Amino acid sequence: MKRSIQLLLTFSFAILITNQLNAQAFQQGNKNIDVGIGFAAYGTKFTTTNTVNNVETSSSETDGAASTIFPISFEYGITDKIGLGVDLTISNYFIDEEDKDTISNVNAFEFGIRSNYHLLNSDKNDLMIGVGLGFSGMNWEAEPIAGQFIDSYSGSGIYWTVGVTDRIFFSEHIGILFNVAYRGYFYSALETKLTAEGEAFFEAANVDFTQEIDWTFSGFTVGTGLAVKF
Repeated sequence: MKRSIQLLLTFSFAILITNQLNAQAFQQGNKNIDVGIGFAAYGTKFTTTNTVNNVETSSSETDGAASTIFPISFEYGITDKIGLGVDLTISNYFIDEEDKDTISNVNAFEFGIRSNYHLLNSDKNDLMIGVGLGFSGMNWEAEPIAGQFIDSYSGSGIYWTVGVTDRIFFSEHIGILFNVAYRGYFYSALETKLTAEGEAFFEAANVDFTQEIDWTFSGFTVGTGLAVKF
């Protein structure tokens, strides 16, 4: 009798463990697509290098920046704990009220790779920590007004990110996610495009003028979105 009870308990425990494993929100071979929206706030350093007739002058200033972010990511389960994937993100930066007369818009497009480690993996909850690295393209456009010599700045750089995401599933395939992350950006030598008025001015003055921008910033992002699992 005692032997039978032990076998029954062992069998029951095995079934319980099997059910828990089968009910994991993230497993090897899973394909996850996350679509979200969020907010970011950064501290920035802005370095401007002007070259006038081969004479360089540089100046730097620190400031803040904030943006809305629209991320899309894909992840594939390498194991029950580790996932690899790619991120696409569009960032639209807020423009200060006093700058709206001169700045039209500032936006960025990012593409990178990501690795996630899944800390908590229960039936409906998938908590993970992730790190990412990728490339970012930045575009800054001025308002087309009289006396405006700079038309735009554009270029590319790199970004890195580390963050925590929690997916909560309502069903086998659909859920909601929440995330918080710390991100850093390094844009080097953003190119300056002059307006027609600016080009005419420097040509008439017989001045060879170029300008480059180095922009670095880092800060926190928070967001939410839709989680889909296949």
